[in-house]
Amino acid sequence: MEFRGKIIVKLKNSIKDVRGITIEDAVKSNFGSNFKVRTGTYYEFSFEAENKLQAEEKVQRITEELLCNPITEISEILWEK
Repeated sequence: MEFRGKIIVKLKNSIKDVRGITIEDAVKSNFGSNFKVRTGTYYEFSFEAENKLQAEEKVQRITEELLCNPITEISEILWEK
């Protein structure tokens, strides 16, 4: 079976998001808007697995071991139907 989805990794709310602050300042100075920004990283994936449980375990492991630093970041996995 083919599985597809997205992984979103972003900084924990308690971590200062320097890139987000920079973008926020640029929006405020160029558009005069009170705009809040938090940045993150977005990954798309597709792969073959025997079943949904195997697919979920694989993506969770990849996320935890390679994509997300659990000390400073949180992740979310979104599956396509």
